[in-house]
Amino acid sequence: QENKQTNNLTTITTDVLSNTHNRFHPINNIPLLTIFNTIHKTMASDDLPSYCRVDEDQWNTLPASATAFVELLDLPKVHPRCLDDFVERFSNPIPIPDEEMHMNMHTHMHADDNFYERTDGIGSRIVTILYQILPPLMAMGELWIRLFACVIAPLVATMLLSKVLSSSSKSKSKDVDNVNVNDKDDANARKIERRWFMLSVLGMLASAVQLTDTMYVQEYGRWNGSILLAVTSLLSTRLAVSQFQIYKSKTIVAVIAVLSLSGYLVSISERSESSVYGDPALDVATIQSGLYLSTNNTLMTRVAELWPEEERTYAPYPLGASPLPTGDSRTGIPFLVNAAPHQEYHRVWAQSSVDDEAVAIDMAFPNDGHSDTKPVYFILHGLNGGSHEEYVREFVVRRVKEGSTCMVMIARGLADTPVFGFDVFHGARVTDVHDASRYIRNALGQNQILAGVGYSMGAIILSNYLARYGEDVHLDSGMAVSGGLDLREMYNSYRSQRLWQPMLAQTLLEDFVLEKFEGRFRQRLTKEQFLALLRSKSVSEVDVRGIVSYNGFRDVMHYYTEMSAIGESTAFQAGQSEIEQSSNPDHNYGRIANVSVPFCVLHALDDPLTSWRTMGHNPQKLVNTGSGYIMMLLTDAGGHVGWPLGLNPRKEGWKWMNNAVSSFTNSVHLAKLEQK
Repeated sequence: QENKQTNNLTTITTDVLSNTHNRFHPINNIPLLTIFNTIHKTMASDDLPSYCRVDEDQWNTLPASATAFVELLDLPKVHPRCLDDFVERFSNPIPIPDEEMHMNMHTHMHADDNFYERTDGIGSRIVTILYQILPPLMAMGELWIRLFACVIAPLVATMLLSKVLSSSSKSKSKDVDNVNVNDKDDANARKIERRWFMLSVLGMLASAVQLTDTMYVQEYGRWNGSILLAVTSLLSTRLAVSQFQIYKSKTIVAVIAVLSLSGYLVSISERSESSVYGDPALDVATIQSGLYLSTNNTLMTRVAELWPEEERTYAPYPLGASPLPTGDSRTGIPFLVNAAPHQEYHRVWAQSSVDDEAVAIDMAFPNDGHSDTKPVYFILHGLNGGSHEEYVREFVVRRVKEGSTCMVMIARGLADTPVFGFDVFHGARVTDVHDASRYIRNALGQNQILAGVGYSMGAIILSNYLARYGEDVHLDSGMAVSGGLDLREMYNSYRSQRLWQPMLAQTLLEDFVLEKFEGRFRQRLTKEQFLALLRSKSVSEVDVRGIVSYNGFRDVMHYYTEMSAIGESTAFQAGQSEIEQSSNPDHNYGRIANVSVPFCVLHALDDPLTSWRTMGHNPQKLVNTGSGYIMMLLTDAGGHVGWPLGLNPRKEGWKWMNNAVSSFTNSVHLAKLEQK
């Protein structure tokens, strides 16, 4: 019997391999993966793909209440395509992309159509590699320079002042540090002058950064950079005129060049653009921080009353916040130094109602099991992320200790989850959220709320979901952290595209496009489109060159409109803020007026990735739309998914941000119980 099984496996395997260039097996039009599933049944457990494996020992460790909750979910522990009845349940299987694209390079199948590498020379490949390597390195280098500009500029100014004063007091005597060709040989003089010349230029450039950079101007205003630039320029000129002989003219030219460049940047940065299609130049926030809500909605008013003020106040240093200088540092430093504890998850799969795909849901339970009274959190992670993301994991660890169950939905195709058709992840898809939350909603207790939480890209998707589905959502509340409500504003967010998006784009291309779905992108895009995609320097360019064409959007503005909770509305754009609400009835506000559950938007005005402009230009007008279920908590500082605390940000991690989410959710829960 064992030999007979082996022979059958050999026959099936040979048949499959001989037809790998077809998307369907010729017999009965059965998808190839169904054939592979037949092979899987004859394999050892270790040979199965990860989405078809179940660790029963891990599941057996769950407390009885957690096990009972999982049974109520009635979701499979493996991907639905691993189940015996998949073909019977879905009579119209989707086409499966050619899984053998890499093999085809060697068999010369589709070479000319799909692989530009066969026709382009080595020069083109080198250019592509440079596009993939240089932008992230340049962005990272510039970020570090901008980060330390607040230290470099005053330090250099102090050194220059000390040098000038010291030289002045010793002008009548020999000074070993004084550069004089009569006292030292030319080589030594050149070396010392060059050192002070480079130091002067560095100080002036650091001062110019503080004068012209959005983050510094928003934090300290123009005066700080202006004073530092004036001091470093004057001291550099004084030093050059009084002591330099070899680098005198070069220093004066450098001073003029830096001052001219700074003046030019200041002049163009003062332009104001009212359209989302225009360059915002110096992107300093023009809206005020604070808590915005509609006083016409009694539930939201009560939520605000129950929400402890200390839990929603990001107090400046030393009262709470970290002394880090700008939104760049408040974003980057937490990601570099914070570390979340380990968290164990149990995975189930939620079948999509619109196609034959499924998304994974990673569940975390308290040690004593599932509670049918505590809030259950439904979490959407950021771009390139998953349940392993540090800030997601930290949130889960904190909430589990409080007795809540946490459910992290893995966006389709991310975090090593499979996609079998062409419909891979994009930011405008909200149907997966609707389907996954429906399964969870049906398993909850009568007085239990399902609270949605979204971070970054997850926040964008959560906001869009609540706006699109309105009263049909399966969530009882939502909180979006560092997302955006109007992504059209990001199209011209050049600072974000130059400094932060190159790193994200590199990861997106490597992990999402090339490692997982290269074959699919090659088949849907032309050779020119795919080559342009590989040379994308920012997430915005990835969207323009790949995501839009691959998914059939008209253009990038169409894609960003579909991704945005505000949608096509122009009611919240710059220049519209003073228009009376009576002149804009609710149907002109777009789908965001459909939000029907308590929804809080948490955003820092110094967010360097997702501009404050994506919040709309009139927060009070926005929260008054529809039935008034929207609340906005805007902080002056915090960065992107940051909000670090204290002198040692690592100690507290993402405590403020994650506790703000839970305290809002608890306030909603209490307010709803009071209503009952």
